[in-house]
Amino acid sequence: RTAGRLARGPVPDGLSRAARRSLATRGRARVAATRAGTDTLGVVVVDHGSRRKASNELLEEFVRMYVEHTGRELVELAHMEIAEPSIDVAFARCVERGATLVAVSPFFLSPGRHWQEDIPKLTAAAAGKHPGVKYFVAAPIGLHPLMSTIVDSRLETCVKHLTEGGGKCDLCEGKAFGCEFARGGVGGDA
Repeated sequence: RTAGRLARGPVPDGLSRAARRSLATRGRARVAATRAGTDTLGVVVVDHGSRRKASNELLEEFVRMYVEHTGRELVELAHMEIAEPSIDVAFARCVERGATLVAVSPFFLSPGRHWQEDIPKLTAAAAGKHPGVKYFVAAPIGLHPLMSTIVDSRLETCVKHLTEGGGKCDLCEGKAFGCEFARGGVGGDA
């Protein structure tokens, strides 16, 4: 069961066990409501896309986490451009798996041009190949209340790494870049 697995699993930095349980419960309630309705919801999580394999793999990892934490079953990832799968491919996969309503959820912080213009156009083109399937483009992450917790958690991990010898975060571990002290000034001298 998802609830038991989430409740017993490790708690992400900055989220209490109660907050995590609350998020998981809301996710299961959404899934149950979708199944009880007349539509079967498919979700396409879309980012910009990158030439860097590691950047695209980050979306893959997020989608795995999202599925585990929410219990949603019809979830596909997509890249707006540069990398595959495209929104068109991901939308079709949702429909093939039984979705009658597809939500395209931008993995973007701000509501810029991609959210306002590009993603809706690409989604409409994909939906045009599947008559009768409803769709919508959800809001980007934006100023969600949990964002301050997430940003502070990343910051605290870096501070502990730099000042107390703590480990690097999951993004920096094993990389030649990440949180390291630097000094401003000409040639790096202060």
